[in-house]
Amino acid sequence: MQAVVGTRPLCSRLSSGDGAAILVADFQPLTAAPRLSKLVSDAAAGHSVHQVDPRGAVSGDRLYAAVPELADETAALFRAAESSAAPDRRVFVVGHCSAAALSLQIADRLAGDREVTAILVQPTWPGTDHVTERFAEFQGKLGVADLPLPDLDGDPWSCIAGMEQLMNEGLAGLAKRLGLSKAPLAFSELLVSYRTWLAFLLACRNDQPVKVPSEAVAISVLTDEPGFVVPGTGPERCRITPPPPAERPDAVTPEVAKVVLDLVEGH
Repeated sequence: MQAVVGTRPLCSRLSSGDGAAILVADFQPLTAAPRLSKLVSDAAAGHSVHQVDPRGAVSGDRLYAAVPELADETAALFRAAESSAAPDRRVFVVGHCSAAALSLQIADRLAGDREVTAILVQPTWPGTDHVTERFAEFQGKLGVADLPLPDLDGDPWSCIAGMEQLMNEGLAGLAKRLGLSKAPLAFSELLVSYRTWLAFLLACRNDQPVKVPSEAVAISVLTDEPGFVVPGTGPERCRITPPPPAERPDAVTPEVAKVVLDLVEGH
């Protein structure tokens, strides 16, 4: 089952199987690199794998969605898609990078139905600085710099619309400098990509402090951060696994997907 709440589905099934169900909350990178959900699906023989696309939910006319909204919708879509599966099938909710908070909330909502484990891959908890830095970075890539950030504490829809307007003005200026009557379609698509990143980061920022799931949710974390703890918990709350070597901590590789599946098979 797929339900479109933006222009792309929030939750879609990539593969089917009788084994444990796996939901992967991740993002389409700004490159041609594969998504973690695709790598997991390709390697997860016998498992039902679902891709959760939080940026897809805000890629259309819906400019903003709060993290609890996305968690509620994802849980409902997953239950509908798996309605014919065994009711005691275990579920693993995998969250990559800044999807950590969303994944914990999805896992918490599913925990009343069956056994649930959240697997966080190099988790981050975006705050005000993260939103501010990305907005400046995206403006720079569009040839604009030092424009004021809209009020992050105001209405989030208006905030995202304001960011989009500023970036649109930057695109128009860039097109003019290149001697074009309007920005090429590829630039407009890039703007949507930037806007959806900012919308999700703002949602994560607005959702803090982190909502800790009930004790019914087991938590495993792939991280190389010394002394890592999920915010609001103690070191005993989660099982830590070192990630495979990579050029960047947030790199998505087949080796990362293999470690995730090893954790799934190990439960």
